[in-house]
Amino acid sequence: MSNILQSTSATPDAVAVICDGQELTWAHLESNARKVAHALSAWGLLTGDRWAFLSHNRIEWTELFLGNTLAGTRYVPLNWHLTAPELEYLLVNSGATALVVDPEHAAIGTEAATRAGIDLDRIIVLGAQYEAWRDSQPDTGHPNTIAGSALTYTGGTTGASKGVTRPDSGAPISNWSRGVSTWGSYVGMPESGVALITTPLYHAFGAGVLGAALARRHTIVLRQRFDVDDFLDSVQKYHVTSAPLVPTLIIRLAKLDDHHFTSRDLSSLQWIAHTAAPCPGWAKQRLIDMLGPIVVEFYGSSEGTGPVVCTSDEWMARPGTVGRPAPNLQISVVDDDGQDLPPMEIGTLYFKRADGAPKYHGDEAKTKDAQLPDGRFTVGDLGYLDADGFMYLVDRRVDLILNGGVNVYPAEIEGVLSQHPLIRDVAVFGIPDSEFGQQVKAAVELEDGASLSQDELISWSRERLASFKCPRSVDFHNELPREAHGKLKKRILRDAYWPR
Repeated sequence: MSNILQSTSATPDAVAVICDGQELTWAHLESNARKVAHALSAWGLLTGDRWAFLSHNRIEWTELFLGNTLAGTRYVPLNWHLTAPELEYLLVNSGATALVVDPEHAAIGTEAATRAGIDLDRIIVLGAQYEAWRDSQPDTGHPNTIAGSALTYTGGTTGASKGVTRPDSGAPISNWSRGVSTWGSYVGMPESGVALITTPLYHAFGAGVLGAALARRHTIVLRQRFDVDDFLDSVQKYHVTSAPLVPTLIIRLAKLDDHHFTSRDLSSLQWIAHTAAPCPGWAKQRLIDMLGPIVVEFYGSSEGTGPVVCTSDEWMARPGTVGRPAPNLQISVVDDDGQDLPPMEIGTLYFKRADGAPKYHGDEAKTKDAQLPDGRFTVGDLGYLDADGFMYLVDRRVDLILNGGVNVYPAEIEGVLSQHPLIRDVAVFGIPDSEFGQQVKAAVELEDGASLSQDELISWSRERLASFKCPRSVDFHNELPREAHGKLKKRILRDAYWPR
């Protein structure tokens, strides 16, 4: 019986996964994954069939992820922030016929699943019930030959979530480990080490790093959520080499005093990767100053617009760039008339993959609207290329503010406002204005116990931004509608100001 992971064959008794005081060796991980694969098949799931998974980061994530790969099925990772109706929509839309759920979300998951028509005997709660379900199956090789994958749904930042099907799904299982390891190589991940994953595994970013870490012989340390001190303590304790972070978490680290870094041994860190949202330049530079040129940015999406990768050295040489694309990807910039634009001109970013364009599950119209006749596709981001092919991301088209005929890009303003020491999170968007068409609105989440007035923030911004970019008004929120993986649901804030 062959193993899918190198480490299982080379070091079967070494620790593969650590989470909340629990550990799995490589041999134990693969054994459990084989049983999961048979358990999925026992449900009658065939290659490509869907089942859903609703859970915080837990040690079972790794064996379910790997078991899905072995079974050839498609798991639907569910965002645990969602309401029961939202979960029901995803279950129905995806065609999932089973659900695995953690105890914290068992009630809402069961409610959504039963409303979606899933039988109660196909709802498994992690813990004793899950272990009995898994361990009732044999620890033998699975006959499937096609690697399973995720049916990932877009974040719903601009509308209803859509499942994404990419041409690279359905590869032979014999190529799976090499494929995810190659992705890790593209984004600069070390060949081996210890990966600390605090970003949620329901998101493509976390799952991508998880797969690469398994294939590239990384011991994986999982955390349910990010805490700055726990993150730095864990780097020191476990000699962490690799850590994926979203920009909101980089900002929190960047605002720490020097002693938080200098009082710990963080020398093992070789790779901090960030993606999912624009990262303010000041925060990224702060981490590079404190930890060295180990910060790698990569741009991508569930649709396959990446990876576009930028090392610390490339970013410092070309401030603002998000890098150059992987060899299987071509980027072009297109104007509103569908014409290609030359270097340094801003337009809509279009991508062409060697393996073809993605499709939106059950939505042919959206699939067609996102593509040009030659197969190039877009996710609606604005940007430009320089003469050497480095890509620069400006903003999302839907977020563009037209202020008196002038284009205003919220990401630039957010990057400046995020530097304010009393601001924990910020969103900028356009609202109706009778004179200028749109005006700049800021929505702000303050640090705990902080006090800041609208006039104080506007005055502060005028010292750092051109007047037409400064917020005209500010709303204060207890918490902005940002996902744990960093995406901001800006439409929830913006739509309140725009009549339907």
